Parts: sequence; C-alpha cells; structure tokens
Amino acid sequence: MSTIFAVVTRAPHLPLAQRRELVLDAALRVMSRTDGPLSVDAVAAEAGVAKTVLYRCFVNRDDMVAALEQRESRRLTDELEAALRAADSPDRVEAMGQFLQTYFTGVTNAPDSYRLIYDRPSPRASRLLQEARATVARHLAPLFNGDGTSAALFVGVVEAGARLVLEGERPHERAVALFAALTEESSS
Repeated sequence: MSTIFAVVTRAPHLPLAQRRELVLDAALRVMSRTDGPLSVDAVAAEAGVAKTVLYRCFVNRDDMVAALEQRESRRLTDELEAALRAADSPDRVEAMGQFLQTYFTGVTNAPDSYRLIYDRPSPRASRLLQEARATVARHLAPLFNGDGTSAALFVGVVEAGARLVLEGERPHERAVALFAALTEESSS
C-alpha cells in the first residue's frame, strides 16, 4: 500500500505590524467595492488569510475599521501637508496652482483612501477630516490676505474638486481660475 502526502503551502509568517498593514490594504479594497458595513469574512478572503489571523491583528471589526480610518486619514493629512509645502511661490495664484496640482495628484493616486474619508465618514473620520480642514484653512489664509473665512470656504472648493477628480474630471485649471477671480475681487 502506498501513502500519498499532500503538500500544503502556507502564507509566509509575517511580523504582526506588516500583517496588519496587509489586512488594512485588503479592508480598503473591500470597502471600495461595497456600500454596507465591512465584512470580516470578505477582508480575510481578500487578504488570503484565515479570520483568526485578522483577530490576531485586531480585537474586532470596529478596531480594524478604526485603524483603517486612522491610517487613511493620516494619508490624507500627509497629502495635504505635501500640497501645502508645494505652494511655495511668492505669487498667490501660482502658489494655489501648486497646492491644487499636488493635492489633486494625491487624490488621483489614492482614490479609495479619499472615498473612505469623504464618502463614508464615521464620527471618528469626520473629526479627523474637520481637523484637516482647519489646518488647511489656516495655511491657506495668507493666500487670502489673512481672511480665514475665505480660506475655509475655499477648502470646500478644494474638496469639491477632489470629488470631481474621483469622478474622472480634471478641475485643476478651473479651481485656480476661481481662486484668481476671488482674490482679485478681494484685493480691489
């Protein structure tokens, strides 16, 4: 009688921090495809791991969603900070153009992150988004001659532009033209 052995391959053992990031990547992909609550089963299948692996990484589904929102909010904040750093021209319109180009490029490069934060905000994500809005308005205020209210209003324009980018539009030039018109009006 001969014995047949099956060879079972396992996913490589990864450090917990690395596994968490891979699970969060899978969770983001799953959330981008569904409108309802995040399914642990779907995330496990997407990540190619057993549910027990997910529960080693996160206490429960809510913990995983909170970690995902925090990571993607951090990504949004990093993109905003990079865009603000790019706006270094002494010319206000050119500086706004640099800001918008960098920001809209970030939206284009990470659309699922932006959809998570803008389209499916939880109370946690909403709070983080409000903090990011306030930070951007403070940084943009000098481009509006120190007018914080106008800067805060323009943050709304930037967010609307980001939504247009997610829909495949390219609003950069129109947003810069709007900024130029608004600042021309306010300086007269």
